[in-house]
Amino acid sequence: MKVSRVKKNLILYLAPLALAALLGACGKAPQAPAASNATSHSLPLMTASTGAPLEYTAVGSVVSDQRVELASRLSGHIRDILVQEGDQVRRGQVLVRLDAADVEGGIRQAQAGTGAAEAALRDAQIDVERFQRLFERGSVSDNELRKVRLKFEAAREARNQARAGLDIALAQRAHAEIVSPVDGMVVARHKRAGELAVPGAPLLTLESGRGLLLETFVTAGRVAAIAVGQPVRVNIDGLSAPLKGTVSRVVRSGDPVSRSHQVKIALPETAGLMPGMFGRAAFGLGVSSAPLVPRQALVERGGLTGVFVLDGESRARFRWLRIAREWPDQVEVSAGLAANERFVAAPVPALRDGDLITAAKEAR
Repeated sequence: MKVSRVKKNLILYLAPLALAALLGACGKAPQAPAASNATSHSLPLMTASTGAPLEYTAVGSVVSDQRVELASRLSGHIRDILVQEGDQVRRGQVLVRLDAADVEGGIRQAQAGTGAAEAALRDAQIDVERFQRLFERGSVSDNELRKVRLKFEAAREARNQARAGLDIALAQRAHAEIVSPVDGMVVARHKRAGELAVPGAPLLTLESGRGLLLETFVTAGRVAAIAVGQPVRVNIDGLSAPLKGTVSRVVRSGDPVSRSHQVKIALPETAGLMPGMFGRAAFGLGVSSAPLVPRQALVERGGLTGVFVLDGESRARFRWLRIAREWPDQVEVSAGLAANERFVAAPVPALRDGDLITAAKEAR
């Protein structure tokens, strides 16, 4: 009961005060709205452009286009290997010597056979000349002269065969010394002195320092956009500047396991470039339609990176951007800005959301 009586008395006390305040307000002029805090700035504007190059990057290794495996054409023991892995060699330099005792024996045998064949041919020549004189005097028949001539022809063919055998034996002597076919470097030794060399088995592997390629693999979805002769930017680990390469070969038949295609890129002769180095090839695939924004136009607000975009009333509105690719002087925007929108090219620290912008100039 006491609480209810207190509430009733409070209402009766406050009601006249509220009525008096309402009547007083009706007698006053209406107040003007509060003035806006927005300020005006004269700043350069820019329209978002497009055209950043699209690239596909693939990793690979530098290989020599002149990789040679040296093998012997003879079967014999290795007398000496004159180089080690990593040695630089010149074209024509002797690298391996084989035991040529059997070869020398074959040469002496062929020389002896050639000498005997030469003697037999001379003897047959003398017989032909003698029988020819006798035939002219009528002392021998035509059939006897014909047989002597046949013996002479056989002796001449035997002499030719013996000479051919000697030429083969002498060529075998040349094969007892294996020389380098290129200027390059020894990258592998497959045999040691004293071991048996057999025809076709590699003894040394050489790589030429010229004609270097970057060997890489491209996915099946990208290989159609790559053609022979296409320029490629190549970055090699260990070299300070990128190289200008050219696609030299594209293997259209892909690996069924990795679903990739081999691509070889010709590299220019460069100091410090060696086979086995790691590299990245950037293939150009056209241009992107995503907007580009210069770094000087970017601002940070509340931990977010964006730009001030102009609305329909020429007021600056902060727009958060999602950055895709970045370069030293500009960035590519994947979300937050359309290609035809205008934004403040050089914002000042005092610029706030909602400020009025007048174009000082149209930046490019």
